[in-house]
Amino acid sequence: MKTFTYLLILYFLFIATQVFSQTLVTGKVLDEKGKGLPGANISLKGSYDGATADAEGNFKFNTSEKGEQVLVCTFVGFETSNKNLVLNQASIEVVFKLVEMANELNTVTVTAGTFEASDEKKTTLIKPLDIVTTAGGGADITQTMTLLTPGSQRNGESTGMFVRGGSAQESKILIDGLTVQNAYNTASPDVASRSRFAPFQFKGSAFSTGGYSAQYGQALSAVLLMNTTDLPTETSYTVNANLAQVSAGYTHLAENHSLSGTLAYNNLTPLFKVYPQNIDWIKIPEQINASASYRLKPSADANFKIDAVYAKSESGMMFTNTEQNLSLSKFGIKNNNLLLTSTYQKALDKNAEWVLKSGASYSYNQDLLSVNTDAFEKTEQRSQFRAVLVKSFDNNSNILFGTEGHVAQYGLTLEQSNSDKKTYQLTDNFQALFSESEFYVTRKLAGRIGIRAEHSSLASSFNLAPRFSLAYKTGLYSQVSVAGGSFYQTPDYQYYYYNKTLGYEKANHAVLNYQLIKDNRTFRVEAYYKKYENLVREYAEQENYFDANPQRFPNGRTDNSGKGFSQGIDVFFRDNKSFKNGQLWVNYSYCDAKRLSGNYLTETQPTFVSNHNLNVIYKQYIAKPMMTVSGTYSFTSGRPYYNPNNPVFLADRTPNVHNTSIWLNYLTNIKGNFMVVYFSVDNVLGTHNVYNYRYSADGKTRTEVRPAAYRTFMIGTFITISKKKVLPEDMRKN
Repeated sequence: MKTFTYLLILYFLFIATQVFSQTLVTGKVLDEKGKGLPGANISLKGSYDGATADAEGNFKFNTSEKGEQVLVCTFVGFETSNKNLVLNQASIEVVFKLVEMANELNTVTVTAGTFEASDEKKTTLIKPLDIVTTAGGGADITQTMTLLTPGSQRNGESTGMFVRGGSAQESKILIDGLTVQNAYNTASPDVASRSRFAPFQFKGSAFSTGGYSAQYGQALSAVLLMNTTDLPTETSYTVNANLAQVSAGYTHLAENHSLSGTLAYNNLTPLFKVYPQNIDWIKIPEQINASASYRLKPSADANFKIDAVYAKSESGMMFTNTEQNLSLSKFGIKNNNLLLTSTYQKALDKNAEWVLKSGASYSYNQDLLSVNTDAFEKTEQRSQFRAVLVKSFDNNSNILFGTEGHVAQYGLTLEQSNSDKKTYQLTDNFQALFSESEFYVTRKLAGRIGIRAEHSSLASSFNLAPRFSLAYKTGLYSQVSVAGGSFYQTPDYQYYYYNKTLGYEKANHAVLNYQLIKDNRTFRVEAYYKKYENLVREYAEQENYFDANPQRFPNGRTDNSGKGFSQGIDVFFRDNKSFKNGQLWVNYSYCDAKRLSGNYLTETQPTFVSNHNLNVIYKQYIAKPMMTVSGTYSFTSGRPYYNPNNPVFLADRTPNVHNTSIWLNYLTNIKGNFMVVYFSVDNVLGTHNVYNYRYSADGKTRTEVRPAAYRTFMIGTFITISKKKVLPEDMRKN
C-alpha cells in the first residue's frame, strides 16, 4: 500500500512538473490588410499541439514541447506560413500575416503581346484539338494560328505568318525553345506551303504577337512557341488515311520511357481529281515523311526528349513568269529536309527552386530548284545549343539566366544557260546571353523585366535588347498590361552574298492591353506601335525601277537605310458559355503600316499587309452521335499591288478576300478502338478570290494570281488502336 502511495505521489508530481513546465503560445492571424482570419489552423509541426483562431483571429494553446520547433499556420485560400520558435520560456507570442494564395481570380498575370485564347492561368496554349477542329485551317498549325489569333493574317499566295505589319521572315517558329530553320515545305511560285509539323506532335502552342520574352530573339515581329508532347500514357498504333496522305505510327510505352515512330506518304493526285485546279501541274506534289521520338523520365523531376523528322518531296508546275513577259515557264522542286531536336530538363534541388532547361538541335535543308533550263541548289544547315537556369521564389516570382549558340551555314549554286556556274557560301556564328525576371509587387501588380545580348558574325556586331512588361489587375476579372522593348534580326542571308557589311535590322515595340475573363468568356483588346529601323534597302541600276517579281534574287547595291512603322488594334472574343456545348471565337485586326525597304521606291504600305482582317469561328460538340462541327468565315481587305501604269507607287488594291469553310469530325470506334472520320470543305461558296496581279514588262498585259483551286474537299479517317480503348483526354473533355 505504501509503495502504491509513493508511486501515486510520484506520478502526480511528474504530471505537475509537465503542466507547470508547459509553454503558453499565443498570437493572432491576420491577412495582408491587417484583418483577423477566423478559423485559421495553428499547430506545432510533428505534434498534436495547436489551436484554431477565434472570430478576431486570436489563438492560444499550451505545449510541453521544448527547444527549436516550427509553428505552422494554414487557412483556406492563403499560402501556408511557417515560423521557427525556441520554446525555452513560460510564454511566447506570435503574429502571422498570411498572403492570399495565387489563383486565376485574384492574381494579375503578364499578358501583353502574348495571345491568350481562353481563361486558363498564365500563358494559354493553343491545344492540338483546337488546331484539328478549326474549319479553314486544314489541320495545319500555322494556318490555323492565323485564324485563331488576332494580329496575324494569311496571304493566299505567300508562305508564312504575317504579323502586325511584319513580313513572313519577321516571325520565327521554335520547338521547345529551339529555332526551326525551315519550318515550311518549299514553296512554288504564288502557291502557299504548309508547315512541316503535325498538330499532335505538340501538347500546345503559344503565340507571342509582340513584346515577347527576352528568352527569344532574331524576330522583329512575333514568335510561335511549340512544346512537344511528354511521356505518353499508353502503347498504341495509329493509322491515318485521306485524299492526300496515308500514314501509320506505333508508340511503345515502358515503365519510364517510350519510343514512337511514324511513316507517311503524301500524294495529291486523288485530291486534285476531286476538284479542278487553277494550276497546270507537271509533277503533282509528292512527299515521304518519317519521324521518330524517344521520351525518358528517369525521375519525377527530370525529363529527356529526342525527336527526329525527315522529309523528301518533289513537285513541278507551269507558272506565269514575269521575267519573260508573262509567258509560262517550268518550275520544279526537289527537297530534302532533316530536323533533330533534343531537350533535357531537371530540378536541381528537392524543392524544385532551381530548374535547368537545356536543348540542342541540328537541321539540314536542300532545295534543288529548276526554272526551264536554269538550275539552283540551295542548302541550309543549323546547329544550336540552348541552356536556361530558372530560380523560383515563394511568392510566384522567378529569375532566369540563359545562353544559346548557333552555327548556320548557307550555300547557293546557280547554273544558268547564259552564264557560268556560280557558287556562294556563308557561315553565321551567332551567340546570345539573356536574363529575365517575373515578379509580383502585390497581387494586383506584376512585372517582367529582361535583357538580351546577341552577336552575329554576319552582322559583325553586338546588340543589346531591353524588354519589359507590366500588368495591373483592375477588378476581380479584368486587368490592363503594357509591354515594350527592342528586337533585332539579322537580315535575310541572301543579301550577304553581295554585301557583307549589312548590320542588324531593328524594331521597337510598344503594346497596351486590356483583358476581361469572366463566366467562360474572354474579351481582349490590344493596341500596338512598332517602329522599324535599319531595314535593308535595295537600289536598282535603273532609276525609279521596281521589280515586282517575288522570286527575284537581290544582287544590286544594298544598305541599312530602310525604315518604317506599324500600328493598329487587335480585338479578340471567345465565348464558351452562351451556346450549349458550343464555342464562338471572333477576332478582328486593324493594321496601318508603311515601310521603305527592299526595292520599294518610297515609304508605303507593304504588299503583304491588309488593313482589315476578321475571323469568326464556331464549333459545336454533339454528344450523340459524338461529333464536332466547325464553321469559319474569314475576311481580308485588299492589299497593295504594283501597277506600272499608275504613277502613284503601290496605290492600287486587290479585291477583298472572303472565305467560308466547314469541318466535321465524327467520333466512333472499331472493336473498342478510337476512330475519327473527318470531312472538310474550304471556300464552300466557291468564291473566285484574287490574291494579286502580275504585269508584263510593258504594262499592257495583266494576269491574276488565284488560289490553286476555288473550292477544296477533304475526307479521311484516323484510327488509334490501344489496350485501354478510351478516347484521348482532349476528346473526353469535349
